[in-house]
Amino acid sequence: MTGTPFPPCGWSGTVSDFLAAPKTGWLAALQEHYRRTMGSPAGQDQVVAWERESGLLSNELKQLVQARPAFDEITLIFDYEPPRQRGWHPDLIILAATVYVVVFRSDDQVLQAHADQLDAFAADLRRYHAGAPDSAVMPVLVHTRAKDLIQRDGSVIILSPNHIADFLTVESDVETGTSIDPAAWIAAGYSPASPGER
Repeated sequence: MTGTPFPPCGWSGTVSDFLAAPKTGWLAALQEHYRRTMGSPAGQDQVVAWERESGLLSNELKQLVQARPAFDEITLIFDYEPPRQRGWHPDLIILAATVYVVVFRSDDQVLQAHADQLDAFAADLRRYHAGAPDSAVMPVLVHTRAKDLIQRDGSVIILSPNHIADFLTVESDVETGTSIDPAAWIAAGYSPASPGER
Protein backbone atom coordinates (compact mmCIF):
# COMPACT_ATOMS: atom_id res chain seq x y z
CA MET A 1 0.00 0.00 0.00
CA THR A 2 1.39 3.37 -0.96
CA GLY A 3 0.58 6.60 0.83
CA THR A 4 -0.52 9.84 -0.76
CA PRO A 5 2.51 12.07 -1.38
CA PHE A 6 2.58 15.33 0.49
CA PRO A 7 2.21 18.48 -1.61
CA PRO A 8 5.51 20.37 -2.12
CA CYS A 9 4.15 23.53 -0.48
CA GLY A 10 2.65 24.79 2.73
CA TRP A 11 -0.53 26.31 1.28
CA SER A 12 -1.91 27.10 -2.15
CA GLY A 13 -5.06 28.78 -3.38
CA THR A 14 -6.33 31.81 -5.23
CA VAL A 15 -5.97 35.37 -4.00
CA SER A 16 -9.69 35.19 -3.19
CA ASP A 17 -9.12 32.02 -1.14
CA PHE A 18 -6.25 33.62 0.75
CA LEU A 19 -8.19 36.78 1.61
CA ALA A 20 -11.21 34.75 2.75
CA ALA A 21 -9.34 32.02 4.64
CA PRO A 22 -9.10 32.17 8.44
CA LYS A 23 -5.49 33.07 9.09
CA THR A 24 -5.30 30.45 11.86
CA GLY A 25 -5.93 27.71 9.28
CA TRP A 26 -3.43 29.18 6.83
CA LEU A 27 -0.80 29.41 9.56
CA ALA A 28 -1.51 25.87 10.77
CA ALA A 29 -0.96 24.55 7.23
CA LEU A 30 2.44 26.28 7.01
CA GLN A 31 3.42 24.97 10.43
CA GLU A 32 2.46 21.42 9.49
CA HIS A 33 4.41 21.63 6.24
CA TYR A 34 7.44 22.92 8.13
CA ARG A 35 7.20 20.11 10.71
CA ARG A 36 6.84 17.50 7.96
CA THR A 37 9.80 18.73 5.91
CA MET A 38 12.14 19.84 8.69
CA GLY A 39 11.32 17.17 11.25
CA SER A 40 10.67 19.68 14.05
CA PRO A 41 8.18 22.46 14.84
CA ALA A 42 8.73 25.94 13.46
CA GLY A 43 10.34 28.33 15.94
CA GLN A 44 8.56 31.39 17.25
CA ASP A 45 10.60 33.69 14.99
CA GLN A 46 9.35 31.81 11.93
CA VAL A 47 5.74 31.92 13.12
CA VAL A 48 6.00 35.68 13.72
CA ALA A 49 7.49 36.11 10.23
CA TRP A 50 4.57 34.21 8.67
CA GLU A 51 2.06 36.33 10.59
CA ARG A 52 3.81 39.52 9.44
CA GLU A 53 3.83 38.34 5.82
CA SER A 54 0.13 37.49 6.02
CA GLY A 55 -0.74 40.97 7.25
CA LEU A 56 1.38 42.71 4.63
CA LEU A 57 0.04 40.59 1.79
CA SER A 58 -3.59 40.88 2.85
CA ASN A 59 -3.43 44.67 2.77
CA GLU A 60 -1.65 44.81 -0.57
CA LEU A 61 -3.72 42.10 -2.27
CA LYS A 62 -6.97 43.83 -1.31
CA GLN A 63 -5.69 46.97 -3.05
CA LEU A 64 -4.53 44.94 -6.04
CA VAL A 65 -7.90 43.24 -6.52
CA GLN A 66 -9.65 46.61 -6.37
CA ALA A 67 -7.39 47.88 -9.16
CA ARG A 68 -7.27 44.63 -11.15
CA PRO A 69 -10.28 42.37 -10.29
CA ALA A 70 -8.90 39.56 -12.48
CA PHE A 71 -6.12 39.05 -9.94
CA ASP A 72 -8.74 37.60 -7.60
CA GLU A 73 -8.24 34.25 -9.35
CA ILE A 74 -4.44 34.29 -9.52
CA THR A 75 -2.82 31.48 -7.54
CA LEU A 76 -0.58 31.93 -4.50
CA ILE A 77 1.76 29.12 -3.41
CA PHE A 78 3.42 29.51 -0.02
CA ASP A 79 6.64 27.72 0.96
CA TYR A 80 7.04 25.91 -2.36
CA GLU A 81 9.88 23.40 -2.43
CA PRO A 82 11.10 22.22 -5.83
CA PRO A 83 11.26 18.46 -6.44
CA ARG A 84 14.95 18.42 -7.37
CA GLN A 85 16.37 19.74 -4.12
CA ARG A 86 15.55 20.46 -0.50
CA GLY A 87 16.72 23.41 1.52
CA TRP A 88 16.31 27.13 0.92
CA HIS A 89 13.13 28.06 -0.92
CA PRO A 90 11.07 31.22 -1.54
CA ASP A 91 8.27 32.36 0.75
CA LEU A 92 5.74 32.77 -2.05
CA ILE A 93 5.15 31.90 -5.69
CA ILE A 94 2.54 33.96 -7.57
CA LEU A 95 1.30 32.19 -10.71
CA ALA A 96 -0.02 34.59 -13.33
CA ALA A 97 1.19 34.67 -16.94
CA THR A 98 4.49 35.40 -15.17
CA VAL A 99 5.83 33.30 -12.29
CA TYR A 100 6.73 35.73 -9.49
CA VAL A 101 9.19 34.24 -7.01
CA VAL A 102 8.87 36.24 -3.78
CA VAL A 103 11.04 36.39 -0.67
CA PHE A 104 10.46 38.56 2.39
CA ARG A 105 13.51 39.89 4.26
CA SER A 106 13.36 41.79 7.54
CA ASP A 107 17.07 42.54 7.91
CA ASP A 108 18.23 46.11 8.50
CA GLN A 109 19.43 46.16 4.91
CA VAL A 110 19.18 43.91 1.90
CA LEU A 111 22.51 42.25 1.25
CA GLN A 112 23.79 41.37 -2.19
CA ALA A 113 23.80 37.73 -1.08
CA HIS A 114 20.02 37.88 -0.60
CA ALA A 115 19.42 39.08 -4.15
CA ASP A 116 21.93 36.60 -5.56
CA GLN A 117 20.32 33.66 -3.73
CA LEU A 118 16.87 34.59 -5.01
CA ASP A 119 18.16 35.18 -8.54
CA ALA A 120 19.79 31.74 -8.55
CA PHE A 121 16.56 30.06 -7.45
CA ALA A 122 14.57 31.87 -10.17
CA ALA A 123 17.17 30.86 -12.76
CA ASP A 124 16.84 27.26 -11.59
CA LEU A 125 13.07 27.41 -12.11
CA ARG A 126 13.52 28.82 -15.61
CA ARG A 127 16.02 26.15 -16.54
CA TYR A 128 14.59 23.01 -14.97
CA HIS A 129 10.96 23.35 -13.86
CA ALA A 130 8.76 21.53 -16.38
CA GLY A 131 5.95 24.08 -15.91
CA ALA A 132 8.06 27.20 -16.38
CA PRO A 133 9.67 27.16 -19.86
CA ASP A 134 6.79 29.00 -21.56
CA SER A 135 6.50 31.59 -18.78
CA ALA A 136 8.62 34.45 -17.58
CA VAL A 137 10.07 33.97 -14.09
CA MET A 138 10.59 37.16 -12.09
CA PRO A 139 12.39 37.23 -8.70
CA VAL A 140 10.96 39.76 -6.22
CA LEU A 141 12.55 40.59 -2.87
CA VAL A 142 10.30 42.41 -0.38
CA HIS A 143 12.32 44.37 2.19
CA THR A 144 9.80 44.51 5.05
CA ARG A 145 11.55 47.34 6.92
CA ALA A 146 11.77 49.65 3.91
CA LYS A 147 9.27 52.29 2.83
CA ASP A 148 8.59 53.61 -0.68
CA LEU A 149 11.24 51.41 -2.30
CA ILE A 150 11.20 50.04 -5.83
CA GLN A 151 14.53 49.22 -7.44
CA ARG A 152 16.17 46.61 -9.62
CA ASP A 153 19.31 44.64 -8.86
CA GLY A 154 20.08 42.77 -12.07
CA SER A 155 16.95 40.72 -12.69
CA VAL A 156 15.75 40.99 -9.06
CA ILE A 157 13.04 43.52 -8.18
CA ILE A 158 13.42 44.90 -4.64
CA LEU A 159 10.28 46.40 -3.09
CA SER A 160 9.04 47.82 0.16
CA PRO A 161 5.77 46.18 1.28
CA ASN A 162 3.69 49.25 0.46
CA HIS A 163 4.57 48.86 -3.25
CA ILE A 164 3.60 45.20 -3.77
CA ALA A 165 0.17 46.11 -5.17
CA ASP A 166 1.62 48.96 -7.26
CA PHE A 167 4.24 46.67 -8.78
CA LEU A 168 1.80 43.87 -9.62
CA THR A 169 -0.73 46.35 -11.03
CA VAL A 170 1.87 47.70 -13.45
CA GLU A 171 3.09 44.20 -14.32
CA SER A 172 -0.45 43.06 -15.10
CA ASP A 173 -0.60 45.75 -17.80
CA VAL A 174 2.40 44.30 -19.63
CA GLU A 175 1.82 40.58 -19.10
CA THR A 176 1.18 38.43 -22.14
CA GLY A 177 0.01 34.87 -22.28
CA THR A 178 -2.51 32.96 -20.21
CA SER A 179 -2.43 32.19 -16.52
CA ILE A 180 -0.72 28.95 -15.55
CA ASP A 181 -2.66 25.87 -14.41
CA PRO A 182 -1.68 25.77 -10.71
CA ALA A 183 -2.30 22.07 -10.13
CA ALA A 184 -0.17 21.13 -13.13
CA TRP A 185 2.56 23.59 -12.13
CA ILE A 186 2.78 22.33 -8.55
CA ALA A 187 2.82 18.71 -9.73
CA ALA A 188 5.40 19.32 -12.48
CA GLY A 189 8.84 17.81 -12.06
CA TYR A 190 12.28 19.16 -12.80
CA SER A 191 13.98 18.19 -16.02
CA PRO A 192 17.43 16.65 -15.55
CA ALA A 193 20.43 18.90 -15.97
CA SER A 194 22.61 18.40 -19.00
CA PRO A 195 26.24 17.43 -18.32
CA GLY A 196 27.42 21.00 -18.85
CA GLU A 197 24.90 22.36 -16.30
CA ARG A 198 25.59 20.01 -13.40
